[in-house]
Amino acid sequence: MRMDEREKVRKPAGVKNRLSASCGQENPCKIPPSYRISSEALEKVKGLMHEDVSDTVAILKVLSDPMRLRILKALRIEDLCVCVFVELMNCEYSKLSYHLKLLKEAGLVDCTKEGNFLIYRLTELGGKMLDSVEKMHFSVPSSI
Repeated sequence: MRMDEREKVRKPAGVKNRLSASCGQENPCKIPPSYRISSEALEKVKGLMHEDVSDTVAILKVLSDPMRLRILKALRIEDLCVCVFVELMNCEYSKLSYHLKLLKEAGLVDCTKEGNFLIYRLTELGGKMLDSVEKMHFSVPSSI
């Protein structure tokens, strides 16, 4: 444990190794002594708060667009040429190219060139992400 971490450790009566929380550098806050949490659980949570989640966030951002979700669903049926998407989605090639680029960078699709055609296919990760998204059921409260 580093020195700055040891300085944050305090031991209220009956609780071992309770860590203080920090709301910000100039605005510190403490976990109330009456809240019971094991030092092991607190250390695990603390570790998660510093975990790099940028890859997950990037994939979720890619999945947040309806056009990209439709592309993934279509690729679940069959590997497809860009020309099919251009025709069926009624969008410009440049716009479609942008969406396919994002899907490819996220590792959700891959493509191969077959003659004059660029054929896109769903990757294993793309299939898993699509399965996960389709299993989600959202219900929006009527007050919204």
